[in-house]
Amino acid sequence: MGIRNTLSAYFVKWIIKLGFAGLLMLALNIGFVTWGLNHQLFLPANEPIKKAENIQSKVESADYIDPSIIPPELDYAVFNKQTNKIVKSNMSSRNKVKAREAYQHPSQDNMSSFIRYDSRYETILIHYSLKIQFANIELRRVFPNPGVWLSVFSILIYCVYLVWHIRSFSRMIVQENQKLIQVARKIKERDLNIEFPRVRFNEYKDVMGAMESLSKALVKSIQKEIEITNSKAEQISYLIHDIKIPLTVIKGNIELLEAMGDEDEKENFSDIMNSIQQIERYIQEVIDINLDNKQANTNMEEVSVTDFLCKLKAEVKSLGNNIIVEDWTHKEASLYIDVILLIRAINNIVLNGIERTPPPKKVQMIVKQDKDHIQFVIIDQGPGFSEEALKKGTELFYTENFGRTNNSHYGLGLTFTEKVIKQHNGRMKLDNNANNNGEVLVEIPVLSKD
Repeated sequence: MGIRNTLSAYFVKWIIKLGFAGLLMLALNIGFVTWGLNHQLFLPANEPIKKAENIQSKVESADYIDPSIIPPELDYAVFNKQTNKIVKSNMSSRNKVKAREAYQHPSQDNMSSFIRYDSRYETILIHYSLKIQFANIELRRVFPNPGVWLSVFSILIYCVYLVWHIRSFSRMIVQENQKLIQVARKIKERDLNIEFPRVRFNEYKDVMGAMESLSKALVKSIQKEIEITNSKAEQISYLIHDIKIPLTVIKGNIELLEAMGDEDEKENFSDIMNSIQQIERYIQEVIDINLDNKQANTNMEEVSVTDFLCKLKAEVKSLGNNIIVEDWTHKEASLYIDVILLIRAINNIVLNGIERTPPPKKVQMIVKQDKDHIQFVIIDQGPGFSEEALKKGTELFYTENFGRTNNSHYGLGLTFTEKVIKQHNGRMKLDNNANNNGEVLVEIPVLSKD
């Protein structure tokens, strides 16, 4: 079973099959020619010589050659000895030229395909060739070489048969390859519901077996990854809960002490409260990331571009006075989005731009639209993104504030934003424009009018 199902064994069988077909075609040709000779369809190759020998004595004993004694199967030309011209012939024009050359210059080469007999006043040259011919004169004139025609016809049939077998073999190999490609594509896409199709050859079975082992390892890896992610999310939730309880107690007591203290103490309490609020913002962003990792359900709904931009502009304007919004959209378009979630995501980018833009310069947000997408381009007036930031800007906890001296930036905002954009089947790209200012592109698909 092992050897019989290999590609090499199949190829040997294929070659043997083609060889057998060729031998069968040759046998059919031989059989057809034999049948034709037995039923007077063809003349044997030496038939003209035999016919010529039968009339030799009659020709040589006569004064003039009588065409009626010449069998119709023979091609001949009769020459007058005095004029050296052809007086009778049934040859083709081409053979007449050869016969005239052989008569006038009877060398061995010129006479190689002619038989010569002489009467008293005339000479006959009979043309012959050692090949089968049609017995019928008309067929012989139309098809002077039936053996060649039969060979060409047989070769054409064999070539058609060969091409058909090659295409069948190629199609089978392509089908086997497609099975491997489909399984490989599913493994690449981390699809856990993979059905492994049956393959024909041992070589493909080995590859498919390796892919099945790889798939099982992938399933275990993904399950372990999910378990680790869920465990991490659960631990983060517990940690945040444990932090928020004492933080709430501290905040309540600080507010109480601030109300009871004098002006100098209130300033100190105010600093403490600002720090507590920074910790709360940090905790809220960690909660957002954690909820997103748990794939929390989004409140998706169909919203017109006009309504969404109205809410977005109001939210963006509340972030500061140094923001310019340019709207170049088509108002009839609609989006399928979670309005609150998407606004928070875009606000994170705008806040990031505000932090990077020195006053009195302004952050610019351009809203554009093409046939399939709506685009939000947020341009700050800062020094632009570094090469590292362009590569790692959306990674969790990444920040260009290496010393983390800026307490308002934790390296969480763009991570959260990118996840939200992907939930909306969109994309986000960090770049620097021609002026080397930071530029963030957010692209969200619009609803099709179909």
